[in-house]
Amino acid sequence: MKVKKKMKSDLFKNDKSTYYKIGIILGIVLVIYLLGSLFFRSHFYIRSKVNGVDASFKNADSTYAKIVNSADKYTISFVDNDGEVINEVNSSDLGVGVNYDVNQVQDLLDSQTGFNWLLRMIVPAEYYTATGNSYNSEKVKAVAASLDFSQQASTVESEDAYIKFDGDKFVIVEEVYGDRIDEEGVEEAIIYAVENLQRVINVSDCYNKPDVKADDEKLNAALEQLNKYMDTDIHYDLGEGYTEEIPAATKATWFKLDEDNNVSFDRDAIGEYVNSMGDKYNTYGKKKQFITTSGEAIEVPAGSFGWRIAYDGEIDAIIADLEGGEDVTRDFTYLYYGTSHGEHDYGNSYVEVNLTEQHVYVYKDGEMVFDTPCVSGKISANHGTHTGVYPIAYKQKDATLKGDNYESHVNYWMPFNMGEGLHDATWRSSFGGTIYKTGGSHGCVNLPLSAAESIYNIVEAGWPVIVFYTGNTEEENYIIQNPQVNVIDLISEIETVTLEIEPQIAAARAAYDALNDEQKALVTNYDQLVNAELTLQALKEQAAAEAAAAAAANGGTVTEEVIQQ
Repeated sequence: MKVKKKMKSDLFKNDKSTYYKIGIILGIVLVIYLLGSLFFRSHFYIRSKVNGVDASFKNADSTYAKIVNSADKYTISFVDNDGEVINEVNSSDLGVGVNYDVNQVQDLLDSQTGFNWLLRMIVPAEYYTATGNSYNSEKVKAVAASLDFSQQASTVESEDAYIKFDGDKFVIVEEVYGDRIDEEGVEEAIIYAVENLQRVINVSDCYNKPDVKADDEKLNAALEQLNKYMDTDIHYDLGEGYTEEIPAATKATWFKLDEDNNVSFDRDAIGEYVNSMGDKYNTYGKKKQFITTSGEAIEVPAGSFGWRIAYDGEIDAIIADLEGGEDVTRDFTYLYYGTSHGEHDYGNSYVEVNLTEQHVYVYKDGEMVFDTPCVSGKISANHGTHTGVYPIAYKQKDATLKGDNYESHVNYWMPFNMGEGLHDATWRSSFGGTIYKTGGSHGCVNLPLSAAESIYNIVEAGWPVIVFYTGNTEEENYIIQNPQVNVIDLISEIETVTLEIEPQIAAARAAYDALNDEQKALVTNYDQLVNAELTLQALKEQAAAEAAAAAAANGGTVTEEVIQQ
């Protein structure tokens, strides 16, 4: 029993000795740590660098002195990927200097805490002053331009990241890093090395680099904006089953990016689409196919009625829709309007003016609801009513119509083409027939009073008025308006001049003399008539001379047979 107690006592003594030794070791470690912490409050950590210069265990003054000394003496070597030196430059070639003082180094030292010195034995610290090392820009440029990298043949050019349309949406194509060495890249690499007092530059750091990368903030903002526009649908519904959807590939051409990747609208590209829709739907200024009341199929000359998409107006509307960012369904923006879409843009409510028949027909919803004889423009005075399809501009009661030599009051005025329009003509006692050729109006369509009132109460502003001739009437009226045309034809028919065609020449002369001075000036072949007359006169004089000679040969008697020869 006593032996056991002794053994326990010995063990207790051994444990106390062990704890004592551990405590001593920990104390020594603590002291060393505290001393190190105190030391590194005024010295840089082990494995520390300041502006690329080793500053381990150095205070601010020693570190600054080493930086200044390194700046004066170091060289920069350009190496390829195999580590082979290609070019070398020294600090004097670059005008390297230190353009800061020791205080900036001291600020870096003051920013470190001494208690982290153990960690910095594993993880090195790198410090940089706010100002960095200096260099001479002109010298750097000269060195970069003088270095020979011709042996470093390039195979790939660098390319900026950019935006493209992939058929569905806009996407960013990533930048390409090439292997062409350029002066700008060499300058940047030198400057970085100088500021950090690096001694080696790999030529791969001198490659021409893309300016815009896929993560560029402006590029991505532009991408978001473009796809927002692409996601905004403009659906055209013209009615009557006519609709249009804008193809994505077409819409994608409507935008432009400037050098800073700011998005803007390409009005010319949008205008191309607007023009294509105009080619498809515009009817303004185009001839119209029409079936007259009598059933004759004719082509009516172009007038001022029909659809015409407003070029600038529709471009503005498209841009406003896209900027609004909301899907829309609408019709086009028009400069001029028709009644219905398709071949017959005049619809089924219109006024038909048959100038050949001198008759007016009014159709409403496809049914003829009124008709009346009329008197149109005076052909002989060149006041013929213009043919074509025109919209009724407005309606007015008790209007006064004025011209160069007239002033007339009308009860119902419905203008459709400049100064021409439908109206009553109470000064006339008869309508229809061929009155218009020599006794017509100044261009308006004259109507009986009751007929004008009836039409006035049926039609509305915007209704189409379809004005036309049928058969050869227009050609005949043209001859009446332009008698010089007939004279030109008569003269053209004179070919070989003989005594026998004297009546033909006389008829052409009589027709020419009947023209007024203005019409005579339009006869383009008058010289041919004069030459024919001179030739005829010469032939007549020759015939007379021959007759006289024959008479002398016959003893002075001129026979009828000789004269006819």
